[in-house]
Amino acid sequence: MGTKNNPKNRAKNIEKKKFKGKEVEPIYYYGVRVGHGKYMAAKYINTTQLVLGGDNRPLQWSQLDENA
Repeated sequence: MGTKNNPKNRAKNIEKKKFKGKEVEPIYYYGVRVGHGKYMAAKYINTTQLVLGGDNRPLQWSQLDENA
């Protein structure tokens, strides 16, 4: 019987999300002080640079597929 804790059942080759050809990962963005609110945003892997939209606000993770 397989379980989620069995290492053989874990996916290893999951395709990561990309934005303009670069891999991105989710990050919690807390922009309350600048009037942006707080939400899950996207940042480029191995950097601290956020993925910015056309209005220079960090893109929400859920909107990433629409703007790719």
